[in-house]
Amino acid sequence: MPKNNSMKIVLLMCLGTFICMIDSTIMNITLPAIQADLNTSLETSSWMLNVYTMTIAVLAIPMARFAEMFGKSKFYIVGILLFGIGSLLCGFSTSGTLLIEARFLQSIGAAILIPLSMIIGVSSMPIDKRVIPLTLLGASQGLSTALGPTVGGIITEKISWNWVFYVNIPICVIALIGCLMLLPLKQEKRTKAKIDWLGLLFSISTLFPTNLVLIKGNAWGWASDKSISCYVISIISIIIFILIEKKVKNPMVNLKLFKDRQFLGSVLIVTSGFVFLIGVMVLLPQFLTRFQGKSELEAALLITPVSASIFIFSQLAGLLVKKIGFSIPVIIGFSIMGVAYYLLHNLSIESKSMEIIVLCTMLGIGFSFIISSATIASTSSFEGELLTSSQSVFSMLRQVGVVLAVAIFVGGLTSKIDNSKEKVLHYAKKQVEQLDIQESVKQKIFNQTKSVLQSDGKQSIKNQLFSENEHQKIVELNVKVILDKMPVQKREAAREKVYENVNQEVIRQETEIQKYSNNISSYSISTISSSFVSLYKMSMPFVFLCTLIAIVFRKEKVRINTKKSMEKPIVKELI
Repeated sequence: MPKNNSMKIVLLMCLGTFICMIDSTIMNITLPAIQADLNTSLETSSWMLNVYTMTIAVLAIPMARFAEMFGKSKFYIVGILLFGIGSLLCGFSTSGTLLIEARFLQSIGAAILIPLSMIIGVSSMPIDKRVIPLTLLGASQGLSTALGPTVGGIITEKISWNWVFYVNIPICVIALIGCLMLLPLKQEKRTKAKIDWLGLLFSISTLFPTNLVLIKGNAWGWASDKSISCYVISIISIIIFILIEKKVKNPMVNLKLFKDRQFLGSVLIVTSGFVFLIGVMVLLPQFLTRFQGKSELEAALLITPVSASIFIFSQLAGLLVKKIGFSIPVIIGFSIMGVAYYLLHNLSIESKSMEIIVLCTMLGIGFSFIISSATIASTSSFEGELLTSSQSVFSMLRQVGVVLAVAIFVGGLTSKIDNSKEKVLHYAKKQVEQLDIQESVKQKIFNQTKSVLQSDGKQSIKNQLFSENEHQKIVELNVKVILDKMPVQKREAAREKVYENVNQEVIRQETEIQKYSNNISSYSISTISSSFVSLYKMSMPFVFLCTLIAIVFRKEKVRINTKKSMEKPIVKELI
């Protein structure tokens, strides 16, 4: 096979990474449409999202190991088939349960493709040119993750949510054809070693409860019996896993990886970087649609600068890393993301679209430096079995970062919104007490306010406090009460005057109630919307603190392993 196929293989692997990573965020903005169409509960809907990231995090390590033993290229094709079939079944799903099962199948394919894309892509290039595939693959990861909500929003609004999954099918077909043409399916080198079944068992028993408690901890309670059980199982399992991996001949994960400062720094920054990226990509569209009245498509387009910036600046960041090392790009990346978080915490319902575009651009620029540094550092000095282990661990921790972001930001938002609603109710109670109306009406108004807040807490308060259609009924009821107290012979003569007085009083009360409702509506929007931005204020110091991870790299420049490869590049195996 011609040597120029190296770059073709790298681009093919970028395609595989792209479709897997974009599917980790593409459902975020389409979930309401899916929930409405399939009539699913909130619990079921949450698992439609979480089963994907959770499965990848749990299975990335064993799948990469199996690929090394049975043939990376063949296993990669298996991954494409599983991902494609899973995507097709997702689109065909007629219930929430079927969609979750299809997403699980899809995520098994992704757990194969994500680490293998990096391993095969890097191995296809000469060692001295390794930065090229690393930069391209890193850019693909960041770009696709950030682009997911935008693509999902456009497809859902213009076609239907089903096509969010159907669009993967032609891409999988192209990837499959590319694999059959470019990858060494017949002359592939395999690792002859026994499967570390105990390592496999305890890696899963460590990662599954860890991810489960991150996903369900807010609903269960972080100190509940279920959560504590997950903590205990995870801690015991990781201890046993480490002891096993130190002793077995062919470990599931080679622990020597963590003695390498370059790799250690890479997993720290990729986990942190994805936490702070996903924290914005999940919540910002909700803020824009819920409080600024944007459509899903408008919200998706407003956050597009994140993905555009990653695409543009990742190449520059990769060149900078190659030239001056990791420390400065890491500091630059987290500092720019920190500034973006500062801008985020200053958002309000009156913020202009240009403000959103600027902060999203800065977020993407910062993340491009982080993902480029992390990707290059995770791979550039490894070959063979260590390369496989490094990418399986790297892929796993990247997905843990996604799950962790959802746990921190969605869980934190839920808690803050609950507190904000309590604050609004306390304020509403004081305002109701000051109204010059009947006590029974005061109680009715307060109960309606409470009901609205418990249902959605949005701007609908003023629309649900009272109905204009009831005005006439209220007037007639009060007129009847007054007339019933009068002598029968005087009722007819007094009816018109009584009606006029009652009508004026009802109008006065309704005007007072309208002022109250407008006041409470404005206060509730302001208070609840602040729950979103306050999360970014709390997170901002931690973003800046992540610049300290640069210390791990010290003054190291990119370290490329110049020794003879333990495993020849894929293209050379065919010659």
